[in-house]
Amino acid sequence: MSYKYDVSIILVNYNGKKYIDQLFASIVKIKHEDFTFEVVFEDNHSDDDSVTYLRNSGYADKCHLKIVESEQNLGFAGGNNLGIKNAEGKYVILLNNDTAVDENWLSEIYHFIVQNPEYGMVNSKLVFFYDFIKMTFTTKDKVIIKRKIRINGIEYMIDNKFCRNALCYEKEVVCFGHTEISIPLLEQVRDYTIDIIVKEFDEGATIDFSEHQSMAASKMRIKLDREFIRTRQYTLIQNAGSGINENYDGYDIGFCEPDGEKFNQPYEINNGCGASIIMLKEDFEQCGGFDERFFMYYEDTDLSYRIKKLGKKIMYCPTSVVRHIHTGSSTEWSPFFVYHVYRNKLLFIKKNISTKKYIKFFLKQCKQSVCEKNKVKLRGTLASLKIIMGRKASF
Repeated sequence: MSYKYDVSIILVNYNGKKYIDQLFASIVKIKHEDFTFEVVFEDNHSDDDSVTYLRNSGYADKCHLKIVESEQNLGFAGGNNLGIKNAEGKYVILLNNDTAVDENWLSEIYHFIVQNPEYGMVNSKLVFFYDFIKMTFTTKDKVIIKRKIRINGIEYMIDNKFCRNALCYEKEVVCFGHTEISIPLLEQVRDYTIDIIVKEFDEGATIDFSEHQSMAASKMRIKLDREFIRTRQYTLIQNAGSGINENYDGYDIGFCEPDGEKFNQPYEINNGCGASIIMLKEDFEQCGGFDERFFMYYEDTDLSYRIKKLGKKIMYCPTSVVRHIHTGSSTEWSPFFVYHVYRNKLLFIKKNISTKKYIKFFLKQCKQSVCEKNKVKLRGTLASLKIIMGRKASF
C-alpha cells in the first residue's frame, strides 16, 4: 500500500475555535527534516464558525491541511474514524484540539515507533498547559481563603486538583500548615500580582511564595518579579500514559505530579491516552478503528486492548511533549461527563473483560446510583445495557 505522507495528524474539533490559533501556531513550527506530514482537521458539526475561521487563518499555506466536515457530532470515536478514513499517512497520530505541541513532539514520537516495529501504539508526555508557582501556608490551626483569586487581574477559581492537604469548598479553601496550592502562570514568565481574600487566620499565620509574609489583613496582594518566576516555575504532568485499576476506573499516570526524572524514561503502559497517540494506519484499520458506540471516554482504552491483541506493545515516549488544557471539549464531572464515563466503563468491561464482571459492576453502579440519588449515573448505567442489547442510547 502506498501513502502520500509519512504521518497524518488527526484533529477532532467541536466548537474549538478558541483553540485554533494556539494549536496551529505550534503545529507550523514542527521540525520534520526527514519525514512528511499532513493535518486532517475533522469538524464535528461545530456552530462556532471553527471551519470558516480556520480556512481564513492562513495556516493552510504553512502545512498540508485537509478539512473534513461531518454533518453531525460523531464524538471523539466517530470523528477520529472519519478523519483517519480521509488520511493519507502511513502513520496516524491523534491529537486533542486543546493543545500546543513542542517543536520536536512529532519527530520524537514518529522515530520512536518507526525504530521499534514491535510497538503498536506510542503515547506522548502530556503536561498541563500552564506552568505553576507554589503557594504554601504556615499556621497553628487553619487559614481560610476565598476560592476565587485574581492573577494579574484575571479571575481564577482555585482548582481542587492542584491543591495538596487542603479542603476545597464551593467558595472557599481551608488551608493548614502543610497545604500547598499550585497557582497557574496564566501569562507565562513575567511579573505577577496575585490578589487573595483571607476570610480567617490565626495569629502568626503566614503565606509563602518565596518568603514568609504575615497575614495582617483580609485582602492580600503578593507581587512576584519575573526573575523569581523564572527560577521557581515548575511543570505538572497531566498524562504520562494511562491505566485502569482493579475497579476498571481509568487513570492518568503521574496526574498532577511535578515533571522530573521519573517521567523522563520510556516504559510500557497498559493503554494509551487519545490526546496524543501514534500508530500505523494499517494497525488501526485491522483493529476495526474506534468503536463508535463509546462516543467519547474509554474509546482509547478499548482500542488499546485491540492493538495489544495484535501482539504489539503500548509505550510511553517522554521526549514527545504536548501542553494540554485538559477537558477542553467537555467539563470534568459535568452530567455529560458522568453519563458517558459510567456508561462506557461498563461497555469496556463487557467487551474486553467478561460478562460476569459486567453483571457485577452493573449491579454495583445501580446500587450506588440509587443510594447517591444520582440520576445521571443511573441513566448511564442503564444505557450500557441498552447498547449491549443493540438499542440506541445517547445523552
